[in-house]
Amino acid sequence: MSDPRTIAVLADCHIHPARGLDWPAAVLEALQGADLIVTLGDMGEAVGLTALAAIAPVIGVRGADDGEDERTAAKARVIEAGGRRVGCIFDAVEAGLATAREPWASAADYETREQALFGAPVDVLLHAGTHRPTVESFAGRLAVNPGSAMLPDDHAPAAFARLSFEAGEPDAQIVVV
Repeated sequence: MSDPRTIAVLADCHIHPARGLDWPAAVLEALQGADLIVTLGDMGEAVGLTALAAIAPVIGVRGADDGEDERTAAKARVIEAGGRRVGCIFDAVEAGLATAREPWASAADYETREQALFGAPVDVLLHAGTHRPTVESFAGRLAVNPGSAMLPDDHAPAAFARLSFEAGEPDAQIVVV
C-alpha cells in the first residue's frame, strides 16, 4: 500500500452474520474515502474483513474474537503514513504499554516495551479492547482507541476513528455512526 493519508480504524465489532451481527449500511457508508482500514482486533469472522476490503485495503492485528486471516494475523503491527509511524496493538495493558486504558496511563517502561513491540518509537498508538472511543496525548504521541461501531460500551456512542496526516502531523477524530 502506498502512503495512506486517511486511515479508518475499527475494533471490537464482533461481526458474526449467522448471529445477526453484520455491518449496517451507515457504517460502511461512513468508511468511504479511507485509503486504508486498520482493524485492532475482536472483529469476528473474516467475512467482515472482506466486506471492508470492498471499500479500502484492510490490515490489522488479532484480538480474542478473530477468525484466521492473514490480514490480521499479527499481534502488533507498524504502519508508515504521512511520514509517521503508527503502532497497532489490541490490548495496550496486556502488551505492557499501559497501566490503564481509561484514562490512558502509559507504563513506566513504555519506551522499552514500545521498542520491543514496534522496533522504534511510534508517533501514534492505536489500541482497543474497551468498546469506548478515546483520543489522548501522552509523551508527544497520540493514543487512539476507536471504540466499537457495532457493540459500544453502555455509556459510549457507536464509533470508529479516522486518522489523517496533513502536513505530516497526525490528527485523530472519533466518527460517531
